[in-house]
Amino acid sequence: MYRVAPVAVPDWEIVIARHGATDWSRAGRFSGHRDIPLSAAGRAQAAELGRALRHPQPEIILSSDLGRARQTAEAIATAAEIDRRQIMTSTALREEFLGSWEGLTRAQVAAASPDGFARWASGDIGSFDGREGLVAVARRAVPVLVAHTTGLPRSSGRLVIVTHANTILALAGSFAGMRHERWADLPCPAPGQAMVLG
Repeated sequence: MYRVAPVAVPDWEIVIARHGATDWSRAGRFSGHRDIPLSAAGRAQAAELGRALRHPQPEIILSSDLGRARQTAEAIATAAEIDRRQIMTSTALREEFLGSWEGLTRAQVAAASPDGFARWASGDIGSFDGREGLVAVARRAVPVLVAHTTGLPRSSGRLVIVTHANTILALAGSFAGMRHERWADLPCPAPGQAMVLG
């Protein structure tokens, strides 16, 4: 069993933003590590999210290295009048690797792997069908959050992380110190939306 103590980030406002929509998300396709760009609607969502997060100005913007997250992070930086070159990207903030599910629709996965699809639909966050699993996602993503908040001088204290749905669940569950079996029950922002941890 994977348990974590609550992640301590005193005096920081941690905002976790989900990237804007893509054509694949609209079609119900699993993206995982596939580098899918934002759709026109996703670009509009990212611009609106940027306007919502510009005050107080983010001190740090961390982003998954995948294009859909980077495009969203760039919209946030533009709205906050931060040089885009200050965005820090990390492969550790990528979406969960989804194995053979990547690029498939829910119906295609249900037909190809009825048992795996049933596990996923019931909230199972484990590693199956070549999926990475959310515990593994937490093990790579949490250290990025800790490294960018621990012992660093701060001014506004707002850190914005731009990432993906399953990575958000892993970070939020770890931040709260929840048992991983409950992470699937956590709320997750819609595409182009954000939540504050803590």
